[in-house]
Amino acid sequence: MEKTLTFHIMVCYFHNMKVENHSNNIDERVKKYRSTTSGDIKPARVSGSQSVYRAIAILSGVARNNATGITATKLANELELTLATTHRLLRVLASEGMLTFDPYSKKYHLGLELYTLGMEARHFGLRNLLATPMERIREVTRETVFLVVRSGADALCLERLDGDFPIRKLTLTVGSRRPLGVGAGSLALLAAESDEVVEQVLRHNDKLYKDYAGFTLEKIREAIALTRKRRASFNDGRLANEVRAVGMAFGPLGEPPYAAVSIATSQARMEEQERTKFQALLKSEIGELDWNLIRDTS
Repeated sequence: MEKTLTFHIMVCYFHNMKVENHSNNIDERVKKYRSTTSGDIKPARVSGSQSVYRAIAILSGVARNNATGITATKLANELELTLATTHRLLRVLASEGMLTFDPYSKKYHLGLELYTLGMEARHFGLRNLLATPMERIREVTRETVFLVVRSGADALCLERLDGDFPIRKLTLTVGSRRPLGVGAGSLALLAAESDEVVEQVLRHNDKLYKDYAGFTLEKIREAIALTRKRRASFNDGRLANEVRAVGMAFGPLGEPPYAAVSIATSQARMEEQERTKFQALLKSEIGELDWNLIRDTS
């Protein structure tokens, strides 16, 4: 009952709001929530709605920290909630797509469902436009295919088409965010930027990379140089030892790419499949599309 009530309240609350600008509006409700839990003021609300107010407070807390992500412990301390209550509500919100959880950093970010409700139409139009060529890639390779877009200094996963050979170590899910440079698609997006922009992103994400074993500024710069040379990125298992992936970034001619598609497989299968075959398939299926038209219609 609590899960259903929370979800429907969230839908009503966010339906006509832009997610990126909603934090300040919710902050007032957070203050109201705190004042009504101090014992000095009795809340003028129906019985049973406390969980909804707490869920809104949690969404606000995650939104304020969305650039870096936030752990359940830190969020509980910020909102003066018990850790058990915070974990319980976070699980509900994540299960409904309102939040995403990164098992590597143990941090939460705003989820894809909020973007949908916030009517961020461009990215989701892009997902629909690339659905057919991504499906063809999956059918040909029988591997898992990802679509990510740049969102600030992060890469946001918009789509994941699972292949015939599930890989348990694949933790990137629809709605997940990773710092630019972490993962094949994310690396392809970063490598496509100018040196100046790359350095800005690296400085911004410096502390975040420490949440991912083996990712240092030096290693990422080396990976960027190799990606530019190959015209495609390669995940060599640094993020997950059993996983290998090839990614390419795409966008309108003369503009920085804003989307990347990658193909992920296991270490054993990548030895059987030439990286160049995956790269050629990405180029033929995705690179040959009219990205100027995609930009104008997505």
